[in-house]
Amino acid sequence: MVDGESVVYPLLILLAAVSFVVAVIVYFRSEKEPESLQRRFLPRFYAYAVIFFSSVILLVGGGLLLKAALSYPLGLEFSYRGQPIYAEVVYPESRPYPEPPEFERVEYRNEWRLTDFLNGVTLVGTGSLFLASHWVLRNRLESKEERLVSFLNRAYLMISGVVYGGLSLVLIPSALRQLVEFYLVPRGDPEATVWSWPIPGASLGYALASLPLWLWALTMLLRNLRLEGSQV
Repeated sequence: MVDGESVVYPLLILLAAVSFVVAVIVYFRSEKEPESLQRRFLPRFYAYAVIFFSSVILLVGGGLLLKAALSYPLGLEFSYRGQPIYAEVVYPESRPYPEPPEFERVEYRNEWRLTDFLNGVTLVGTGSLFLASHWVLRNRLESKEERLVSFLNRAYLMISGVVYGGLSLVLIPSALRQLVEFYLVPRGDPEATVWSWPIPGASLGYALASLPLWLWALTMLLRNLRLEGSQV
């Protein structure tokens, strides 16, 4: 069974890399920005890059917080994979082929949840601080009127839409499938299924974190298109 974390990071890197390459190709094949904006290209690029990476940090931190939070009402097994515990056996020297230890239970530890809370709060706090400070910097480097013809602004919204939209489109169906399997499909022998049993909390947490970011990027793209159309 594929866990949420094992999907998020590779897909995030792939979508961001592909979107960035497409943005670079479009930039060099299309008309350049106005000269006044080109003179501020490097500091503007820096501001947009840090804003994007800050939002990625917010996504990861938010996913960890939601994953941990869901485990309170729905149980640790909803968000975390258990650890099989076996009985401690002392084998006599006279037995050349000892029998395997007896399976006792699947253990879930509260410190897993506390670790995710600590990491999530740290990432969300750091991401919010960097996002707010560089958002102010971006606003000082570009006026609202300039933002309508800013290629960096359009590229940032396009990359954000592709990355967070792609994550949402992958994680939401995956989380729904895991929810159905978690509640409706019999688990069977815990020892045999502990490594394959679904943990929907991870996928659902990251899906709920990426969905608002996707909707925000989509809303801003549509808003910019309306404003550009009204000025034609």
